[in-house]
Amino acid sequence: MSIQNKTIVQLHEELVNKTTTATKIVEEVLMMIKTDKKDNFLLAFDETKMKSVAQQIDQQGVDRQNLLAGIPYFAKDNFSTKGLTTTGGSAILKNYIPPFNATVINLLNNQQALMSGKSNLDELGMGGTGTSSAFGTVPNPLNKKHLVGGSSSGSAYGVAKGIVPFALGSDTGDSIRRPASFAGIVGYKPTYGAISRYGMLPYSPSLDHPGVLAKTIEDSAIVADVLVEFDPADFTSLAVEKKGFYQNLNNFDKQLTFGYLTNVHNFLPPNLKKKYDELYALLKKNGVMVKPLEFSQPLLEALSPVYMMISFSEAVSSNANLAGINFGTRVEGDRWEAVMKNTRTTNFGSVVKRRFLIGSLNLQKENQEIYLHKAKKVRRLICEEINQVFQECDLLIIPPSQTVAPLIGNGQEFDDNQNNQTEYIDDILTLGNFSGIPSITIPFVVDHNKMPIGINVNAAACEDLKMFQGAKYLETMIKQLESQVLDHE
Repeated sequence: MSIQNKTIVQLHEELVNKTTTATKIVEEVLMMIKTDKKDNFLLAFDETKMKSVAQQIDQQGVDRQNLLAGIPYFAKDNFSTKGLTTTGGSAILKNYIPPFNATVINLLNNQQALMSGKSNLDELGMGGTGTSSAFGTVPNPLNKKHLVGGSSSGSAYGVAKGIVPFALGSDTGDSIRRPASFAGIVGYKPTYGAISRYGMLPYSPSLDHPGVLAKTIEDSAIVADVLVEFDPADFTSLAVEKKGFYQNLNNFDKQLTFGYLTNVHNFLPPNLKKKYDELYALLKKNGVMVKPLEFSQPLLEALSPVYMMISFSEAVSSNANLAGINFGTRVEGDRWEAVMKNTRTTNFGSVVKRRFLIGSLNLQKENQEIYLHKAKKVRRLICEEINQVFQECDLLIIPPSQTVAPLIGNGQEFDDNQNNQTEYIDDILTLGNFSGIPSITIPFVVDHNKMPIGINVNAAACEDLKMFQGAKYLETMIKQLESQVLDHE
């Protein structure tokens, strides 16, 4: 009986009923890993440890209350794993083996989840395509001519391919939620601080969110119940009081209001806009209020430049230790300046170099007020506008992507988008990172080639439970639509 494409809930039932074992699960995961090795989705795994942990679980048996015991998962390769390489998708860290685990790894170990490998990512989390890793491009497993998106590319691949039911990812701009849209899976970014960042390689600390990619909303909720935990080791950690995500998933309150942004909705491709309109009509028919809302157009158009100013600047500072002096794969030189220059020139890819150059420009003393400080002020305005949105509605629906995944070679970085009229729609998910609100992408529609486009649900900060419930209710509505296939334009 194959484990491929099975959910946490399904695998748990089989383990409890002893129709499968953790050892059999590990054997099949290893077989699939080796079969798909050429797709570059996985960077490291410890076969001996996986088998050892599985044997221990089988000897003890699986407690019905422990939903994650014996469940395989991948960890994005920017989460520290003791004794196993953590590269961040960069050649500069190709030999780095951390002496400790990230908090999220320890939490999953405590539940006896099976860490089954480190998934590939755009270098240091900087990229939205899955093509900028030092260790190869990750294709979309639904159609390998297409991108899977990034930076959580390997995690999205592993879940969409059905090798594991869930994977850890990180989201600084849209790096969990956009790949989820392209791969037809669920991508959850929590409230900022709700899941510990301790032991996660930083990209932009004020925007970085650890999170989960999974087959289903139920599976995302199960993992969130374990990972949403206050951590004193992370100075940005906070305690989320409303939990019990899985237990309370179906308790949606129909008095809640869904909102959408008219200056996003009205500029969607006509065939996609029609599907959103059909969904909103169905919600209203079922007695749920749907409210059109306006968002400041100048602030929407500022999303991309503000993101670049803040994230690139923080990236330069956060990664200053990757210089070949005390940290990173060294390339020798006659002076320390030469070592640093040679190490970075040799070991960084073009996307990282470009972002570091822009970030360094922003950080120059004479430019900080012109660029960085001004960007932070605009970010504050964006956050205030988001707070105002949640005075008008309980749940905000936005499009995680306007199209199916682009073809490999056609995919552009968000900051290379040449369509000035709709560029802000491609960057709309950054609203969740600027404001730290919980956000989840779930499957929505497919085109005639069965390539997916997701839909994204957001709630106010610390209302992760409400977000999960809204997403689950929305899923039931989507399943009632007459057709989930996009019309030809």
